[in-house]
Amino acid sequence: MKKALKINLSGQIFHIDEDAYEKLKIYLDRISSHFSNIEESKEIIADIENRIAEIFNERLKDNSQVITVSDVEEVITIMGRPEDFAEEEGEQEKTGPTGSHHYRRLYRDPDNAVIGGVAAGLSAYFNVDPVVLRILFVVLILVGWGFPVIIYLVLWIAVPKAGTAAQKLEMRGEKVNVSNLEKKIRGEYEDVKENLKKARRSDAGRKTEDFFTEFFRILGVIIVAFVKVIVILIALFFVIIGVGIIASALGIAFFGASIVPFGIFHSIDTEFIDSFLPFVNPTNAGIIAIAGSLVILIPILAVVYGLFKALFRFKAKDRSLGAGAFGLWILALITAVSLIAIEAGNYRESDQVSSSQILEQVPGDTLYVRVNPQMLARIKQDEHFRIDDRRYVMKDDNLYGEVTIDVEKGRSDAYELRMEKGSRGPDEETAASMAEKIAFNYTLQDSLLTVDPWFRAGSGEKWRLQRLDVTIYVPEGKAVHFDKNTGVFLEGVYNLDHYSDYRMAGKTWIMHEEGLESVR
Repeated sequence: MKKALKINLSGQIFHIDEDAYEKLKIYLDRISSHFSNIEESKEIIADIENRIAEIFNERLKDNSQVITVSDVEEVITIMGRPEDFAEEEGEQEKTGPTGSHHYRRLYRDPDNAVIGGVAAGLSAYFNVDPVVLRILFVVLILVGWGFPVIIYLVLWIAVPKAGTAAQKLEMRGEKVNVSNLEKKIRGEYEDVKENLKKARRSDAGRKTEDFFTEFFRILGVIIVAFVKVIVILIALFFVIIGVGIIASALGIAFFGASIVPFGIFHSIDTEFIDSFLPFVNPTNAGIIAIAGSLVILIPILAVVYGLFKALFRFKAKDRSLGAGAFGLWILALITAVSLIAIEAGNYRESDQVSSSQILEQVPGDTLYVRVNPQMLARIKQDEHFRIDDRRYVMKDDNLYGEVTIDVEKGRSDAYELRMEKGSRGPDEETAASMAEKIAFNYTLQDSLLTVDPWFRAGSGEKWRLQRLDVTIYVPEGKAVHFDKNTGVFLEGVYNLDHYSDYRMAGKTWIMHEEGLESVR
């Protein structure tokens, strides 16, 4: 069993064997001693420790929790010993650098950057002159290709900047060891000192620096002003739209028509509001309209008010106003939801009633069926709504619904007409009562049966999913002829020719044991 210690290396905590700790401490002490007389020793040692921490983190990824002696020895092999530096420098003077054989990592190069260092980083990664990449980038922009700009921005965001000496070595594919770190930091340090001396001695350099500082300051002011103008214009646009929505909604709710000259609001008029009247109680409809308007308008008013405050920068003690508006919004929401729930209760139960009539006086073996042409023409042009695949019309305070016509094999030797009426209501008794109120007319003259294409729910009655299904029973061996206008009212009529309901109109059909067959 070995004792493990906790160490802080380059700001990171590692657990390390006691033997490995001693070995690492001796190595770092020798490194510190080697660079003790160098002016930039702190930067060199900091970069060396940072690189050692990176190597340790790579080793710990392999399910290892503690740094061992072998890990420290591997670090020493990678980084090099102080006594090897002079010998390595001599070999490089004879044979040249060998760092180019190591793998490279992509970084942005801040030292040679013009904008963000992307082109300089790519040139270091691909070992290409950065001028070539910059010229290519400018050419692609000039010929009208904006894609390079997007790529540049993405790389600027995604690619990390080479901030440390180790990262700058990796960017150029050079070995990240003690010797190269020392050379890199020394070179950077000397470059900085030389540039500072030149800048201090050069009036042109100082003037250039002042020019660019002032240029970018003015450019920044212009950009900020431009952004503010755009934001103000957008805010004004939303304020105008918000005021238009509020005014239009209030006009529709209280006057039945939009009062704002925007085309989008003119599509909502009195007919839109009236279209809800067949479904709900008029009093409840008005309250729901007001409550619903408040539910929509209060948040819009809050946004418009906030934009006004931001645009004109005025302060107001509006906390109580906000609390009151929020309370009113909650009340309106509860009212609207409650009344909608009450109205929905009117559709809770369903019931139906039916009646039959034997058509004994039909002469001959063919019954001719048509829909009432006067009623068809009177309602055909009216605006209707379709629910549950059935059309309804509100006309002269009366609700009309579309009739469906089916044909079955007769149960006797006489033609028979069966009417099945159905409706919904808050309970079965009310539903049956509303079904009884459905009015439907038909006439029989000789062999001509004329049926109304629409039933009437009753004066002032609300829509409760009323329906009327008419079934004509045709005795076996007898025929039925459908007028051309009956096509849209036939529903689910089975025939041996497999004609659609609409195509059965205008033809004569004879009833067999298996069903209807066209008479040719």
